[in-house]
Amino acid sequence: MSTRHSEIKLTIAKLIEVAYSKNKALTTSIMLDAGFIKLTVDDKGNALLSGKAGVVTFSGQDVINELGMQVKRVSVSFKNEGDGQASYTATLNLGLISTSVKGSFNVEDLITQCSGLLCIAARRLKNRPAYIERKLAEAMGN
Repeated sequence: MSTRHSEIKLTIAKLIEVAYSKNKALTTSIMLDAGFIKLTVDDKGNALLSGKAGVVTFSGQDVINELGMQVKRVSVSFKNEGDGQASYTATLNLGLISTSVKGSFNVEDLITQCSGLLCIAARRLKNRPAYIERKLAEAMGN
């Protein structure tokens, strides 16, 4: 797997963190609910996580800025496969080009990693400890 794909996977995990910090209960319900889930971020950083359980809106600008490239749009389609597993396809539109990555992860591992990782990490998007970055990467299969 390329470094770029690893960065994209970590970015997806960070966006889920921010949604979780915005509305923990609804984000958890969306991510654990069977069926399809959609995460989109526009060029202004406005983000939307939606599924059968509802919609969480939040700013993903800080996370997108961490990628170090001009991103026009992020689109991630998730499918809850059952038993806590989710598969996803992510596409980043970079203007003239776009890049995609596919993968899967255990939703419960991501949400509960490192004793409430999502709550801790969402509050520390800037200057957070390296161990949180490692735990997120592990949860996303890196």
